[in-house]
Amino acid sequence: MFSSNPAGIPSRRRSDAAAVEQAAQAFPNVSVVLRNDSVRRSILSQRIEGHAISHLRTPQTIVEASGPKATQAGFGACFKFIWQLEGTMQYEDAHQSCALRPGEMLIAAMAWNYRLEMNEDYEGLVLIFDPMSKRAWQDTVHCVMGKPLAASGPLAAAAGGMHALLRHRRRSAADAPTVESLVDIALLSLGARDAPSLDRPLPAVLLRARLMVTQNIGDENYGPDQLARDMGLSRRSLYNAFGRAGLTPARFIRMQRLERARAEILRLPNASITEIALRNGFSDGASFSHAFKATYDISPRDLRNLTLS
Repeated sequence: MFSSNPAGIPSRRRSDAAAVEQAAQAFPNVSVVLRNDSVRRSILSQRIEGHAISHLRTPQTIVEASGPKATQAGFGACFKFIWQLEGTMQYEDAHQSCALRPGEMLIAAMAWNYRLEMNEDYEGLVLIFDPMSKRAWQDTVHCVMGKPLAASGPLAAAAGGMHALLRHRRRSAADAPTVESLVDIALLSLGARDAPSLDRPLPAVLLRARLMVTQNIGDENYGPDQLARDMGLSRRSLYNAFGRAGLTPARFIRMQRLERARAEILRLPNASITEIALRNGFSDGASFSHAFKATYDISPRDLRNLTLS
C-alpha cells in the first residue's frame, strides 16, 4: 500500500520505515511517495475510541488518499481535521486545489479522493472523527468541509489540546470525552457559515443524509437506494423519514447537488460551468443548467456574470 521512490529504498532510514508502518495503521486509505529518503520523518498516532489523532513530521512527502479504500476500512462516514503547524502543504481534490499555510486548517471527507503534497518543513496535526456521532457537529461540517480556514484562537486551542492529549502516555477514561470537547470547541468556533436552503433545524435523518450525499456528490448514479444502504435503512424507511419532512429522497439529493454547484459558481470564478456540473453529479452542462434555472430562476452563467460585474 505504501511505496517510496525505487532508487531510494536501500538508503531509507529506520525512522522512515517506522513512520510508514505507523501511517499504514493510522491511514489505511492512503499511498505514500517519499520524495527524499534522506529526510527524517516521524508519525505519532493514538486511537481514542471513535477518534484517531496523529502528529506528523513528514516533509517532502506526497500522499494519495482513496475514498473507496477508506470506506472498505470502515472510515467512509468519517472526516479529517488537518491543522497546518509548520511549512506548507498543497491540497487537491475533485473540487479545488489550495495551499495550506501555518495556522490554517481544513476539514476533508475520508470518502473523497484527494492528494497532499508536503514541503520540506511540513508539520501537521490530524484528527479523524465521525460527525454523525453528534448532531451539533453535522451542520458545521457540511458548511465548511473542503475550505481552507484561518485558525482562530479556539481552533488553535483545540489543536494544542489534541497535541497534549496525544503525547500523554497514560490513557484514562477521560480521554474520549476530552476529545469530544475539543472537537466541540473547534466546530463551534467555525459555526455554520452558509445556511442550507432547507428550513432549520433539520431532522437528524436529513443531517445524516446530507453528509452522505455530499461525500458521494460526484457520483451521478448515487440515488435513494444507495443512500438508504449507506444510512442502514430500508428503502421504505428512508422514504417514510423524508416524507415526514415533506421531501422525497430524490429531490433532496438533487437539491444538495444544486446547492454545492451554486456555491462553487460563486466561489470558483475560473472553473467552467460544465466542470462544476460534472463533479457535482450531473451528466452534462445542459441538464445542469436546465435544473439550475428551474430551481433558482437564473442560469448558472448569468449568476456568475452578476457576481463578476
